[in-house]
Amino acid sequence: MSRRKSYKLSVPQVVGALVILIGIALGGKAALPATDAQTGYAAHFIDVGQGDSELLQLGSEYVLIDAGPTDAGSTVVNYLKQQGVTRLRAVIATHPHEDHIGGMAAVLAAFPVDSFYMPNKTANTKVFSKMLDGIEKQGVKPTIPTPGDKLTVSGVTLTFLSPKPKASFDNLNNYSIVMMVDTGTERALFAGDAEKEIESALVAQKLDLSCDVYKVSHHGSSTSSTAAFLKAMSPRIAVISCGKDNSYGHPQKSVLTRLSQAGVEKIYNTAESGTVVLPLSPPAGSASSPKENAA
Repeated sequence: MSRRKSYKLSVPQVVGALVILIGIALGGKAALPATDAQTGYAAHFIDVGQGDSELLQLGSEYVLIDAGPTDAGSTVVNYLKQQGVTRLRAVIATHPHEDHIGGMAAVLAAFPVDSFYMPNKTANTKVFSKMLDGIEKQGVKPTIPTPGDKLTVSGVTLTFLSPKPKASFDNLNNYSIVMMVDTGTERALFAGDAEKEIESALVAQKLDLSCDVYKVSHHGSSTSSTAAFLKAMSPRIAVISCGKDNSYGHPQKSVLTRLSQAGVEKIYNTAESGTVVLPLSPPAGSASSPKENAA
């Protein structure tokens, strides 16, 4: 039924679990886990205040999911440069809200991008227009993914689960790209700001949503992370991206309660810990995967 395997901490992952404490000691900026920058696999949840931005470090390639609000553009660019990023294999703008795409223009001006993914939804805002200008200057045609589409990067499979290209919603959050990242031994689910309507639809489709890591949707708002969705995922680790003392009250207590009741073993919050870095088990056969003993 579930393809998820036990999340066992290796030595690099134990070190990675200490990244939060290191980040606090360095003023909220987390250091890289103990992996080679060219062969390491990790998910970086960048502290952008009240917004979202995640960097997937997949061997020598990188995928960026969202770029935080406008005032965090330089933060995201500088963080990527610190990690040795010179090119982005793919950029994914989950949905056109400013706290997710505000920094995208800065990113597109700083790094060459091989592919750009976004939902079939526009916004009449300056940040959206600047993002489109940046994509045009890159000479890249945006891809609108269809549920079931896959992107493979350094042996890791990214599967798009939602939304359908012709879907229509009253709530812009529900256009969020929902995506499963699968290394073959670990899975992480990213859902932008998708709310309970999308969660219910995904559960109803009886998809395999089981995962080890869950990027908590909508910054920990009570509109998302329903009990049924959490049961279907059964994550061991949850990461919340939000700003300190934000006016929305994120993360809301009801969500923290649901996460605990769902058996989540560790909940990270960028508002408290700064940037969170979680090592990922590399795909079998990759340069950084442990070699099997000879028979």
